[in-house]
Amino acid sequence: MPVMKRPGAPRRGRLAIPAAVAALACLITAAPAQAAPPTAPPPSTGGELTEESRAVARAQDSGTPVEVASARTETGEVHAMPDGTLRLTQHAAPVRTQRDGVWKDIDTTLSTQDGRVAPRSAAGDVSFSGGGDGPLAVLTDQGRSVELSWPKTLPAPVLQGNTATYRNVLDGVDLAVTAQVDGFSHVLVVHSAEAAADPALKEISYGLKGKGVTVERDAESNTLRAVNPAGQELFATATPRMWDSGDAPAQRSQGARSADTLSPVDPLAPDVRSAEVGMETSASTLTLTPDPELLRGEETSYPVYIDPNFSGSKLAWTIAYDRHKSSSFWNGTNWTGSYANEARVGYESDTKGTSRAFFRLNSKELAGATVLSAQFQITNTYSWSCQARNVELWLTGGISASTTWSNQPSWATHLQTKSFAHGYTGCGAKSVDFNATEAAKRSAANGWANITVGLRASSETDTFTWKRFNSNPKIIVSYNRTPNTALAMETRPSTANDTACAVAPYVFVGNTDVTLRARVSDPDGDKVTARFHLWPTGKHPNDAADGVLVVNVDKTNITSGGWAEHIVSKDTLKKYEGFGSGGRFSWKVQARDAHSASDWLPTKGAPGCQFGFDSARPSALPQVSSTEFPGSGDGSVGAPARTPGSFTITSGGVPDVVSYTYGLNVSPPTTKAEPATAGGPVTVRLTPGYAGPHTLYVFSTDRAGNKSDTQAYSFYADSPGTPDKPGDANGDGFPDLYSLDASGGLRLHPGAGSGGTVATATALPALGLKDALVTRRGDWTADSFEDLVARHADGTLWLYPADGTGRVADLTRQEVRQFTRPGDEGHIDPAAFRQLVSLGDLGQPDQAVSPDFLAVIGDALWYLPGFGGGYLDEGYPLADSGWAGRTLVPAGDLDGDGHPDLLVRDTADGKLWLYRGRAGADGATDPLSLADDTRRTAYGTGFTPAAHPLLAAPGDADGDGVADLWTTAPSAQGGALLFHRGGTSAPGTPVTVQDGTWGQVRSLT
Repeated sequence: MPVMKRPGAPRRGRLAIPAAVAALACLITAAPAQAAPPTAPPPSTGGELTEESRAVARAQDSGTPVEVASARTETGEVHAMPDGTLRLTQHAAPVRTQRDGVWKDIDTTLSTQDGRVAPRSAAGDVSFSGGGDGPLAVLTDQGRSVELSWPKTLPAPVLQGNTATYRNVLDGVDLAVTAQVDGFSHVLVVHSAEAAADPALKEISYGLKGKGVTVERDAESNTLRAVNPAGQELFATATPRMWDSGDAPAQRSQGARSADTLSPVDPLAPDVRSAEVGMETSASTLTLTPDPELLRGEETSYPVYIDPNFSGSKLAWTIAYDRHKSSSFWNGTNWTGSYANEARVGYESDTKGTSRAFFRLNSKELAGATVLSAQFQITNTYSWSCQARNVELWLTGGISASTTWSNQPSWATHLQTKSFAHGYTGCGAKSVDFNATEAAKRSAANGWANITVGLRASSETDTFTWKRFNSNPKIIVSYNRTPNTALAMETRPSTANDTACAVAPYVFVGNTDVTLRARVSDPDGDKVTARFHLWPTGKHPNDAADGVLVVNVDKTNITSGGWAEHIVSKDTLKKYEGFGSGGRFSWKVQARDAHSASDWLPTKGAPGCQFGFDSARPSALPQVSSTEFPGSGDGSVGAPARTPGSFTITSGGVPDVVSYTYGLNVSPPTTKAEPATAGGPVTVRLTPGYAGPHTLYVFSTDRAGNKSDTQAYSFYADSPGTPDKPGDANGDGFPDLYSLDASGGLRLHPGAGSGGTVATATALPALGLKDALVTRRGDWTADSFEDLVARHADGTLWLYPADGTGRVADLTRQEVRQFTRPGDEGHIDPAAFRQLVSLGDLGQPDQAVSPDFLAVIGDALWYLPGFGGGYLDEGYPLADSGWAGRTLVPAGDLDGDGHPDLLVRDTADGKLWLYRGRAGADGATDPLSLADDTRRTAYGTGFTPAAHPLLAAPGDADGDGVADLWTTAPSAQGGALLFHRGGTSAPGTPVTVQDGTWGQVRSLT
């Protein structure tokens, strides 16, 4: 019977997100006067070495492909190539599975496990009866299952490879179940006419039980689908069929013959003495009605096989067959015998049947990439002859278990036609490559979750087009990621003002060369080219007939994350000084690699960054050096962020300098230091607070009060290398709190000690968070810092990368996207979230690339897996009801077992429950464990919303290894913050750590 499968497991995805920096870099060179660090620090993405970029570097060094291990899934793998590109190999069906954190080859060999029979390492969670009264087969996914039961007690099965056979379940009738890659098939074998006469075969009733799913029947295709309460399809059936053992007509030798000799059809294909089986369902029964003529007819050859079917619905293949226009052959079901798992294409003259084949392949990895080439590779295992005939590959619409000849997807775009014949004597089976570049490009551009392609013969009346193909083809895609928009722009001397680089007041430099600088990066780690454009303001060639590009130059071979520089001589600037611009110049930069280019910075169509040049004024710059944080012009990386460093400032040869004014990431600088003697050096100690690029701005002042131009000393602070402790936003070792008030004001409350105390709050820049849901736990930008995620009141979902000091900024945010569009099946509307909490990454530690989330939608609890690149993968409900009246509090790993736990408050009675995370079959945290009411334990009482409006458990404040709990409470002073020492089974006695304004807080995380 069934080929039951579960949908593909959510994959972890690529590591880094694209940098959102179009407006940021202008402010990097012109940060408003303030205490360091800046309000909008540069995003860490561009300079961080992700696993993907490290793999590219190793591939280039070794000259051989290097796998990106974190991108490996059951169906695909990604390799970095020596030329700096990436190669995705994506199969239609699983080729491996993960067990206890270890990847294993698919092995469907059956063995006895805990009294039932199960495959050793299949991708699906399936088990069969070991004999007795239990279910015949159980298929489980997402904590939901379909159980199929035989109406009588089953004998112990005979195991052979991946098949379990139950002998004589009726007299002369065997029942066989076979484990597949990610599901199972089932068949009743009626051995004789005497057995066929059994009245029990007139209607065969199975017990059918769905746990957490509803089974629906499609009358047109006579198929079933099992859906969860959200309407997501988890399991489906093909059209049930039956067939006998009669030989096919026109049997012929498989020996060598001429190109015009005919070949036999498959001996057990549905065109050879087959019929559709009637199927009906009730609340607990699946009833099959075999065709009586085929079951007991005079021409029937026994055994007769009766094969109802269940199958998965995510990554799959199917056949459309015109002899049975309304029948579904989902995942090859009902094509039996030696070639059951092979796809069919073309016309077969003996049965007058024409077949077409469709395949669906995961393409999420390509979202936003630049596709260079793609090939669809499939093995032609058998052809009618060795005479070549045309086969066409098309990009098609989606497929499902309801796909039939009469219900085919759209044949949207013809991709390629190839003429070939393989798989017969004299022309052995061989792989065929089709050009699928257009399909991959469309998927990348539109963020498709899958690519579906179809194969059909160009002539569907020519017998020589009949072919069989391996049913697990693959698509191989060579791709590249577009370089990030430049992460920073600056000049030397510095021309940063106190607003932004493209608006007044404009900073003028004296009669000196000006160095244009830009920090460029590529998410793949490729070498980058920086293209500089400079023109007299108002005289760009696109804007003025007499416009001119003073600079139009490419700086090549820049290490990703490094600085590109171009020196514009003072003679060149003087030549265009009076060119109708009042001495002002504008400039932009674009990052490029061998295949694509980023947006311009400032963005295309916006004014360029500006500075003024005054050839009549002399110029001399102070100089800066540091051992801990060397200048990054050559790509040097300094000490880790939060490491104090010494910076020595010298006069640049001017003998009467009496003071230096400096500022770390602050321009104009405001802090003054005086040398011991005129013209002498000073050394200052500064601590860069976050990983990434920094700029120390310095100007000198002489005895007469004349100020020099401003030196911009750029350097790069390395990542700390290890993530901060959970909840620690500023790197001091203590968990910190974020609060949100009724007006949307976000504040950081730094943890101040082991008693759970917090220091004076710091108001963060306005982010438009009024009525927002805000959460944080997990790192989506690969910089070792926890990021914030906010669902805004307008229903949009945004990622705010943190900078290591606890600050976030509107300019570095990125909208969190999905692989589906609003209105598409599977799309989740963030506006529907009643609660949203981040759990961190539930995957294996070495694959932690994106945070995963829980959301309360209506009365249900949903799991929303994160995916690299700032995407949410397809989510699903963990529990269908009972969660609207609960408060979610992610608590990290309370019990020290390596899996995150969840505290949940019942708002009706104030009870606090602990849901302990536990490992799934793959070794990662099973999200279902965080919604399992049957295994929760009582953690506390008295936490009603009236007594404790808000709860948060960001981390461990007292160093005992257990996350602590903070709550708010009413007080005479306007609301208090309470600290509850964490425990593995209960919290400690609350202690007031602050009192005064906590009643104004609406959200705490």
